[in-house]
Amino acid sequence: MICSFVSCAIIFYILYQFLNDRFVAMFNSKRVYLVVYSVSVCIVMLVNMCMNATLNAVTNIIMFGIISYFFYYEETTKKILRVFEAEVLFAAFVIGEGFGVFLIDTLLNGLNLMPSSITVQKSIETMFSKLVLIFLYYIVVSRIWGKSQLVTKKHYGLYLIMFVYSMVNFLIVSVIALDTKPIILTIIMGFTILANMYFLHFIKYLDERNYYKLKVEMMQQQEKLQYENYEMQIEKYNQAVSILHDVDKHMKMIEELYQTDIREEAINYSKQIKEMLKPLLPYQYINNPILDCLLSDKKRIAQKHDINFKIDISDADINFIKPIDLTTLFGNLIDNAMAACKDSDENRYVGIIIKEHNEMISIRIENSIVNAIPTKNNMIDTSKKKNPCIGLLNIQKCVNTYMGSIIYKCSDKLLICDIVLNRIDD
Repeated sequence: MICSFVSCAIIFYILYQFLNDRFVAMFNSKRVYLVVYSVSVCIVMLVNMCMNATLNAVTNIIMFGIISYFFYYEETTKKILRVFEAEVLFAAFVIGEGFGVFLIDTLLNGLNLMPSSITVQKSIETMFSKLVLIFLYYIVVSRIWGKSQLVTKKHYGLYLIMFVYSMVNFLIVSVIALDTKPIILTIIMGFTILANMYFLHFIKYLDERNYYKLKVEMMQQQEKLQYENYEMQIEKYNQAVSILHDVDKHMKMIEELYQTDIREEAINYSKQIKEMLKPLLPYQYINNPILDCLLSDKKRIAQKHDINFKIDISDADINFIKPIDLTTLFGNLIDNAMAACKDSDENRYVGIIIKEHNEMISIRIENSIVNAIPTKNNMIDTSKKKNPCIGLLNIQKCVNTYMGSIIYKCSDKLLICDIVLNRIDD
């Protein structure tokens, strides 16, 4: 009875975790879901006590369907699909439980630790299979169907250690099963499962916290680029206002020079006015005012740092790219390229090449480097850095938005970034 209660409590706890991760709760009151959870556990536990596998499976299928259909919703997902996902989760539970029973029985038989009591054996099988379900959900299901999370090799190493440690605990329980009452063994195994549930839930919480923290940092980095671009436009605006404020004086001066027949001085004066206005007028590299302004401003900054800034753009239509994505993508790419080549004392170079191929846009960013930058799987290797490079993550996010690809190549003192974006029309 205790094993049946623990089993049902864990199954429906995982179900609610899954539904909360995937969908939106229909009711705001937590008491409603607490009552539904308690009723579901009691109903399925009573059915389990009948020891009828078919009736047990049908009851679980019905309860999973009712809970997912009536107590959760998602605007972009049909109700029948939501129920189907819940039933697929139940199927995964069945497979996971079967694997858990097979694994623990194999270990017990192989180590000659199989208890003589059928009650103890069934208790160990039930509890261990639920332990497998917990790890199955937090390690596999939540990664496939849940929110995107940052998972590293250290995570999986920790999961493996926890699972092996728990499995050893179950084997030790089997060793002492001969001289101990089943109720005590069940309590020990129950606390082992609860401890694992707590630590796995805590790790999942930290993963989600780090994930949202990273998203905030990425948004802040985007805002920083937007703000820097805004500041440059404000500076140009102030320069324009300053020039326009004195334009009347300049025009009168040119008229006086012509009237006094000092044509050469008038021409030189006009050239000076033209040079003053030149920084305010972005060069038209491509038929997109935002990118034209950004490239003009970046080229002006590059010239201040003695960087050979070359732009080669064919007749490409990039107007399908959202303005914020243009600023984020090219702002990060060019800033990274200029930062990398500033370490060089000579031959500082940044090149931008944009071409159109059918429905795709290819972008190549080249920059000179002093030392080779490590790459892994055609990406810049940041595994040795303590914190992820937010700029690179924002670049990857923009590329993914347009179903594109990105490849980094490091040749002789030159870093090349090749990006392909697919045209997405609204």
